[in-house]
Amino acid sequence: MISVNLEALFVRDKKEFNKLIEMASDAFYLENRLPKQVFREQFNYFLFEEFDWAMDEDFWSTIQQLSKETKDDYVLTAVLDPNPVEYFYKEFNYYNWMKVPVNLSPDKYLDVLELGPEESPADAVLYNSYTVIWLPPSMKWAIWGERSYGVCVLGIQDVNNGTGLLQILKTWRSFDKTVLSWVELNFVNQQLSQEITDTLFLNYSNGVK
Repeated sequence: MISVNLEALFVRDKKEFNKLIEMASDAFYLENRLPKQVFREQFNYFLFEEFDWAMDEDFWSTIQQLSKETKDDYVLTAVLDPNPVEYFYKEFNYYNWMKVPVNLSPDKYLDVLELGPEESPADAVLYNSYTVIWLPPSMKWAIWGERSYGVCVLGIQDVNNGTGLLQILKTWRSFDKTVLSWVELNFVNQQLSQEITDTLFLNYSNGVK
């Protein structure tokens, strides 16, 4: 097994960060948060999983399969909250953004999530991440995760040609009562306002009326 310097996966160069944030902006409305639409118009089919699962080895195995299907060799794993520039770079002189090679083993994926700044291990992505994106350079699929909603949303660009992707995503769910129950757990009295429910349905129900 080739040994990987996990620290080298983190983005440190401002020019590289600016290129990656441009790529991310082509896939997401980075300023939006759920229940708003966070995906750009080219993504029109959505599936959900629980946020905590994204911090698990099985999640990375799924990412590897998706990346193989779309012929991607790395996946940008990037924290939006806390802010990568105003907080993370300012404090630690590098970004909480990683270009993770898809051949990285699932246990090493967990290791890199746990790898915080030497002076502040609690700032590792595993512990201090509220909004996270996973994005391959092909941009044929993309994932948005929000800890405060307890979910990850996966967007697919062309579901008609995405049969191979859907085969891999058998545990992911279309927007339904189960997904709502995951979200409700994160709210006071485990109750969502009708406005939040309606907005999620409007944005992520794959055209179901």
